[in-house]
Amino acid sequence: MLPVISDPESLTPVGAAGSADETGSTVDLLADPRRRSILRYLEDCEEAVSLSDLADHMTLEEQDHRRGAIAECGDALLGTRRRVRIALRHVHVPKLAADGAVDFNPDENTVSLRGAGADLLARACALETAVDAGTRRPQPQ
Repeated sequence: MLPVISDPESLTPVGAAGSADETGSTVDLLADPRRRSILRYLEDCEEAVSLSDLADHMTLEEQDHRRGAIAECGDALLGTRRRVRIALRHVHVPKLAADGAVDFNPDENTVSLRGAGADLLARACALETAVDAGTRRPQPQ
């Protein structure tokens, strides 16, 4: 029997379904700059980090990219830190924990990097290097 062209699943080999799901999950995890930043920060830490410390680091890192009059006000920075902490607690860290990249203790609000997270970070670094190499223009001589 020939596969039906309009049904994409009919063209997918039986053994390839698991690897496609794994690749999609990896791409989804690495697509967000905050998740990549979480993994980079945790790689430098030897023990579990509190979400507050992680939020402080992320807020200051993001403010370096977006300097402005409002960002330099203390109250605005506190509000940003709070929003970052909430996003970490409810979105980014649980997503990384669900895929086994980090250990998250919701009772103590601590996060630590796992081996799978280090592997994800290595993939992200390899992709960033490849993209950087592809976007560099040859220097005129």
